[in-house]
Amino acid sequence: MQTYDCSCGNKLFFNNTHCSACSRTVGWCDACAAVTSISPSGECDAPGCSQTLQPCANRAAYQVCNCLVPADGDQPLCLSCQTTTDVPDPNDPTQLTQWRVLEAGKRRLLYELAQVGVSREQLTADPPLSFRFLADTPGKHIITGHADGVITINLEEADPVVRAKGRQQFGEPHRTVIGHFRHEVGHFLWMRLVENDRPDACIKLFGDHRDPPYGEAMDRYYAEGPPADWQARFISQYASSHPWEDFAETMGFYLDMRAVLDTLEHQVTPLSVRRGADLDELLAGYLKAGIALNEINRTMGLTDLVPEVVSPPVVEKLRFVHGLFPSEAVLLATG
Repeated sequence: MQTYDCSCGNKLFFNNTHCSACSRTVGWCDACAAVTSISPSGECDAPGCSQTLQPCANRAAYQVCNCLVPADGDQPLCLSCQTTTDVPDPNDPTQLTQWRVLEAGKRRLLYELAQVGVSREQLTADPPLSFRFLADTPGKHIITGHADGVITINLEEADPVVRAKGRQQFGEPHRTVIGHFRHEVGHFLWMRLVENDRPDACIKLFGDHRDPPYGEAMDRYYAEGPPADWQARFISQYASSHPWEDFAETMGFYLDMRAVLDTLEHQVTPLSVRRGADLDELLAGYLKAGIALNEINRTMGLTDLVPEVVSPPVVEKLRFVHGLFPSEAVLLATG
């Protein structure tokens, strides 16, 4: 993730709402697609923008968003908040906090999708990408998942204690809020980019999603667990459960990789960036960076960030995913 600059010269980060140096109001400007400060009169400080802005309605009312929208527009919600169709109870302090966490993760996801070349038209075509953030109620447990363009996230996934338990229970060391979003959007991207255009090529690599049926495959996975050799063929244990989950887990890994390389490019050291890189170069840069990133995490007693080895079958699956996006949007970190 890149950083931005306040009009005072201070660094601004993706989720900032105020500059820590000059106290100016800052946020994501939908008009120029950047984090920017605004003048006392509300004008965007980003070069070439000068749009008069006001806080997104969800920011003004509930502080769950950091976006700024055109003051003369007829849409009070930012582009990100418009995609959330079901929101938690803002009068419940716990749900309000969880809502804030999930909206932050969603904004990051939408930024990442734009970075890899997913167009707004692809996100809004029928059925459009939308989100529901729901809490369990007596007698009804909310299942996190995707169906027909709608991503549903159980509010409890915004609770770090619940996520920590899930990591142990399901063998998912990288169970995070952004990880959930990247996985579930993988199902959406399968529907949008694969189902009608590349089904045969996908089946060849990931398996036939029709046989066995999804429910039957998932029942077997939870009863028997992953195959003993899952690491030789899949990016994760869960990917072995069904071809749809294999695709979503592979997409999630790909988006992880792209996000890390984007951050390294902007934050760690000058890295050459080349458009149109192939998957082999992209993956080599990620695994090379992973040596340092993993050692940093180990120094702090944290889980490795990057796998040390990606098996050949998984590389071919990643190559398929890589080919779904426009080559000119692909950034390569080397050095």
